[in-house]
Amino acid sequence: MMMPSGDAQVGTGGARRVPVAPPDATGDGPPPAINVSLGGFLLLFVASRLLYVVLIHPGYVPPQLGDELYVGTIAQELVTGLTLPFPEYRTNNFALGTLVIGALAAGFFLLFGPTLFALKLAALLVSTLALAFWYSTLQRAAGERVACYFALLFCFSPPLLTAYSVAALGDHAQSILFSALTVLLLFRMLSQEKPSPAVPALLGLTAGVGLWFAYIYGLTLLALLGFWLWHDKGKFWRPPVLWFALGFLVGFSPWIIINVQTHFAGLVIYDKNVWEHFGLAHLWDGLPHPWRLFPVEFLRTIGSDDSWDLYRRTVNLLYSLLYLGSILTAGVLWLRTVRSEPTGSRPPRPTLAGFAILYLVVFALAVQFSDFRSAHYYVPAYPFLFLFVAHSIARCQDLVPRVQRQIQTIFVASVVVLGLGTHVPLLSLDRPGATLSAKGYAYALLPGIYLDNHVPVGSVDREFDLALGQRPFLSDILPKLSSDDQRELYRGIVWLLARAVPLNAQAEDFSRIERVVPPGFNRHFYYELGATAMGRHPNELLKAVAAVEFVRHRSPTAYHVAMVGIYRSWPELASLDAGPEAFATAPVHVAPELLPHYWRAVGHLRGRYWYDADRSLSLLNGRVQAFLPRLDPPVQRYFLQGVGQALFTFLITSHWVPPAELERFPPAYQEGLLEGWGMALGEDEHFSLFPWKGHDSPFWMAGTKGFSARSLASIQRGKAQFEALFEGPAPSALELPVSQ
Repeated sequence: MMMPSGDAQVGTGGARRVPVAPPDATGDGPPPAINVSLGGFLLLFVASRLLYVVLIHPGYVPPQLGDELYVGTIAQELVTGLTLPFPEYRTNNFALGTLVIGALAAGFFLLFGPTLFALKLAALLVSTLALAFWYSTLQRAAGERVACYFALLFCFSPPLLTAYSVAALGDHAQSILFSALTVLLLFRMLSQEKPSPAVPALLGLTAGVGLWFAYIYGLTLLALLGFWLWHDKGKFWRPPVLWFALGFLVGFSPWIIINVQTHFAGLVIYDKNVWEHFGLAHLWDGLPHPWRLFPVEFLRTIGSDDSWDLYRRTVNLLYSLLYLGSILTAGVLWLRTVRSEPTGSRPPRPTLAGFAILYLVVFALAVQFSDFRSAHYYVPAYPFLFLFVAHSIARCQDLVPRVQRQIQTIFVASVVVLGLGTHVPLLSLDRPGATLSAKGYAYALLPGIYLDNHVPVGSVDREFDLALGQRPFLSDILPKLSSDDQRELYRGIVWLLARAVPLNAQAEDFSRIERVVPPGFNRHFYYELGATAMGRHPNELLKAVAAVEFVRHRSPTAYHVAMVGIYRSWPELASLDAGPEAFATAPVHVAPELLPHYWRAVGHLRGRYWYDADRSLSLLNGRVQAFLPRLDPPVQRYFLQGVGQALFTFLITSHWVPPAELERFPPAYQEGLLEGWGMALGEDEHFSLFPWKGHDSPFWMAGTKGFSARSLASIQRGKAQFEALFEGPAPSALELPVSQ
């Protein structure tokens, strides 16, 4: 096993201690050093992240934006006064860290207002503390040089880690703080000849809190116990272990209290028990397909999981070469040194590098034998990877002392240039500071999350849904909300009520739900009802239409809006197997007044089919020009509007293709495409659970950037056409629906 550069000798005394390196200790003279202190690195880290948050392209504000905004909702509730008991606001039953980050964000909301910028400051504070803890640990256990290299890697991290370091999610990303504090306390405890009871007790407290904060911290806990057992062979059961156990019990007690009340719902993750996510089947599935093995998957997203293939692959290749190149070079040099040493060399000692290796092995095995395969699950491994890379570079300098300065220069330049070069494409100087004014919470998310935490997994409790639309839930929370926040909350409730409707229901069953629809949201409810019907029959349009047939007898307007909801959802849910020729003729089952919506759906489906296959606007342009003459002239405009809606779905989430590229289509097509683009913007404003509306919305900024005045007029016209579906008398002030 590789040893830390310049480890000090083990001191004498009763207990064998973990080696502690003095700053810049080496065996071959003083190596070149980076003359930056901890304070300098912290300042660099905070400044770089603030610049990233302020200049980030409006279309690149995620990851996991909905989860982050709900944490902001928790913070806003703390600021304005809790309506429910605080534990009831948890995002789910298995990651209670959202409550902690929400409480932390509340302080920033008080200081800077309830904005997305203030919300991200909470995550930035956690990441900054993690860097401080890691630096202190490395400075003591591995030397100043390794600590500086680690801090440099942390500050100029890959874009993926940068995004999660300022995402206030309260889960895997923020769990790195508890891992950093765990390593700091562990090595401080093991380096003491007579450990104070306070250190193992605090270590246990950190482990207990970290485990209920995010279950992925359990991998750090396993590595901690394994390393501790390795270090204290034959002496493990000593008083420090008892203090650790006591601290762990105290730290983990909130999880126990909450889960006793919820019948241990915290053991269920994504509708399955925790242990059901693990099994040998995941390994057998990966062996015939090496790209599904964890090490390969990790390297394929080590720098970015962006939707643009060229950028993603380039970034991941460069970061893989940087990190693996450093580690492999150090490994080769170390093997050559080991072969030249005389036999009978001292056995490996437990060191910080050893702990990093142990953690990475545990992490790799846990992910490989599970179905947790997403880039955000890999975030906790980055600090340990950085530790290993930093140690490898220092080791290379020690093994090849003649080129120490050249090694450092190449490494530092590579990290800085790669870090800057991979982040620049994500930034935008056109509309800087979008996060400074964007709303940092969304009450529309509250009803759905509250429902998920209180209804048994996999069930639809209509009585509970109805209760959310009546008193006392609304009567408690509505009075303190602004009119905008009230409308957001109602949108979330309308979605739940539409989800609860039993399709082809009896009149009295439907009436019970219909009566508690918030005032002014009836058309929204019927639109969502159509989307719900399509969701239950995603590839069977006729069955979805039949499922809402009962609405026709209640109100022609309600039926019309429900059918619009069906046709709007159909192309997003339908299979892409059918070729375009299948939709070149008018259907006989569609009423004349619904034909425009049908042809928009066909255009959306075809646009989705074509663009998903090639990801090229020029090829899509050619396909549209070849297909459009097959349609009757009266429906061509509707078809183009549908294609515009499909392109909105693709391009609004990817800043690599400017929306203004739509102006490259033939002038005869542009008006229809841009009207469809505006319709999609209108739908996003009416039905998105995100709180941003109008021209100040980051999505509006991203969706209208670069368009000419003529194009913007077409977009506005399309948006107005969609909004006309929901025009009708509405009260000026929202009132509570009457309890039934």
